[in-house]
Amino acid sequence: MLEGESLLDAVLRNRADAPYACKGGVCGTCRAFLVSGEVRMDRNFALEPEEVESGYVLACQSHPVTERVELDFDR
Repeated sequence: MLEGESLLDAVLRNRADAPYACKGGVCGTCRAFLVSGEVRMDRNFALEPEEVESGYVLACQSHPVTERVELDFDR
């Protein structure tokens, strides 16, 4: 991962079909389940508090806090 890069940008370098639209934390298209690790979300205008509590993040706004992070876009 590159310094300051969002998880979505890191994923897109390796998987061109990763879901996204706005990259601004508004549309929710990049919503992913955080399987393992810890992230910090810059902005969140798309997820409900219950979704965040259940482990969902916006990949376009998320940055890793732990060395290893695993996301699931299909949950």
